[in-house]
Amino acid sequence: MKSILFVFFLMPIVLLAANGDTTVVRFQNKMDMNYYGNFDFKGKFPDGSKSYHQILMKYTLGCSSLGCSGWDYTNNIQYLKPLGVYDSSITKIDTTNGKHDTTWKKNERIEKFELGRVITPYGTYMKAGTNGYQPSWQHQYLFDVTDFASLLKDSGTIRCFYSGYSTGFAATVDFYFIEGAPPRNVLKLENLWGAGGNGYGYGVPDTFEKKVLPKLAVNVLANAKGASLQFTPSGHGFNNDINAAEFYDEKAKVMLNNAKVGDMRIWREDCGINPISPQGGTWIYNRANWCPGTKVNTFSYDMPSALLHPGSSDSVDVDFNPYTYSGSGGASYIISSVFFQYGDYNFTNDISLTDIITPSSNENYRHFNPICNGPIIEVKNNGKNTIYNFNIKYGLSTGVKSIYTWSDTLNFNQIKQITLPAINWTGAVNGSVFEAEILSVNNATDQWNFDNKKISSVIITPKQDADIIVWFKTNNRPEENSYKFLDWGNNVVFQRGGFTAKNFVYKDTIHLAVGCHSFVLRDEGGDGITWWADTAAGSGYLSFKRMSGTTAKNFVMDFGSEILYNFTTSYLLGVNENNSDDSNLLVYPNPSSGQIHIELNQIDGIALVSVIDITGKEVFNATVTNESNDINVANLSRGIYLVRANDNGVIYSKKVIIQ
Repeated sequence: MKSILFVFFLMPIVLLAANGDTTVVRFQNKMDMNYYGNFDFKGKFPDGSKSYHQILMKYTLGCSSLGCSGWDYTNNIQYLKPLGVYDSSITKIDTTNGKHDTTWKKNERIEKFELGRVITPYGTYMKAGTNGYQPSWQHQYLFDVTDFASLLKDSGTIRCFYSGYSTGFAATVDFYFIEGAPPRNVLKLENLWGAGGNGYGYGVPDTFEKKVLPKLAVNVLANAKGASLQFTPSGHGFNNDINAAEFYDEKAKVMLNNAKVGDMRIWREDCGINPISPQGGTWIYNRANWCPGTKVNTFSYDMPSALLHPGSSDSVDVDFNPYTYSGSGGASYIISSVFFQYGDYNFTNDISLTDIITPSSNENYRHFNPICNGPIIEVKNNGKNTIYNFNIKYGLSTGVKSIYTWSDTLNFNQIKQITLPAINWTGAVNGSVFEAEILSVNNATDQWNFDNKKISSVIITPKQDADIIVWFKTNNRPEENSYKFLDWGNNVVFQRGGFTAKNFVYKDTIHLAVGCHSFVLRDEGGDGITWWADTAAGSGYLSFKRMSGTTAKNFVMDFGSEILYNFTTSYLLGVNENNSDDSNLLVYPNPSSGQIHIELNQIDGIALVSVIDITGKEVFNATVTNESNDINVANLSRGIYLVRANDNGVIYSKKVIIQ
């Protein structure tokens, strides 16, 4: 497949491929996983004759044909490696004297390699079509599987293991092979302590270490120049007095030849800002390296070359901090671990622009978008040399670009998120294209510049009056809350905390300067100000009021740990925001290939409905007077569009996918 730019997500996150050569391979395509078990798909990878700078696996999770499950279940994506060794089993026994009619079946042994692990969300809202979701809901996860290149060739089988026992989900697996030399050539890869899909019981710490995570000897190749360990743990079960392992903050250390090479914290602290929210279950609780609806993090440890002994045997160990509990037990860990051995570095100076966090319409970054200040990017060092500086050009595709020099340290394989100075937002509209490109690294030319450029789609920040009245009604735990306003430079211009009165409406009048602002409300309990699972906390609310007394903005109360709301005041970038949430505009089915149905709730007279493409061009408009309308979109090209309704100056908008 020849293409210079290709899209990973349904949201327009785009990467420049090496020489335009990118091969896309799809395995499972909306495969129903409706009950516990293995769901295998045999397909064909590239033949292995080419080298790939990067291989990415995009995993798309959606509701199955029977709907979405209301529970959080483990979902492993594995490559099945045939070993060429066969076991035999009897399928029919000879029961007749003198006749040989016993039937034997040969089964080839396989070895599993986990490529990714996702914990499904509580899908009650998706199945029911409530709280902003539809049964057509889907979410995408991206995994870098470059080091598994030696496996991903010719014919192969990808397995999706689903641990659920109710309804189910659907899986789609796509691989993107980006041609070129990898950062390092993998000489050998091997599983050490598991390949995911199985939970190892944690009862007695000493037994766990001896049986599940014993110290292992690894034969290091004579020509190995480096090695790494990729370790993916997730804790499950909590029927004991310390809620281990799902809700236990466990730590571990990684050892090479009895020397510590890294620390590990098997814990997630960001479940309260889950991109899939709200959910029907206890999605807000932090957990053992996972949140409902997110992928499980993989820890990667480079083994210091000074500690390796090529041509000999080295010991590798992962030591969990011991803990004990009482009760019915139930603690377990799902573990996959792969040890990689490498040749020398293929590049000395090589930086990649791996992602644009803001501005972006990527569903994984919805908590941080839209913005009206400085963009946030993610970069990675793929070269031997430590990176001390790089130059980047960025801005709206139709505007004047900014150039920024970053100076710090970025070691090999290290990833950092960097906030850039604010851009000139003049002329930005919904769907405007933001682009960023790294021009040089370490004052020299990047040796692999095909991954130095990305673009993303802009969502415009809403506009509010400069004078705002904040109405904040506390629940029964006011001490958990605080809020603040930040200006363009992230300076605090107003903050409020120390709430003591329960079920009391605090009112603050805020006078803001013209420009870009951020509002942040924190809940230290991580359960918002109204949450169905904790009725004892009571119910609160948060609103912005205009000086006239009308409502400018009502916030969602089931928000987890934080609300981040970026907006402008009397500034050209912003658009007037609806005085409720976006449930006033319903657009379905989504995705659509023929017609879209639009419902406007609480319409005030006549509304103008328009459809806008990714470039900001209006491709359809109509005046509507009733609440329910059908629009024919069969003539539109495939892609992402914005449906916008203007109801007497109040703007409602929803993204829709045309396929």
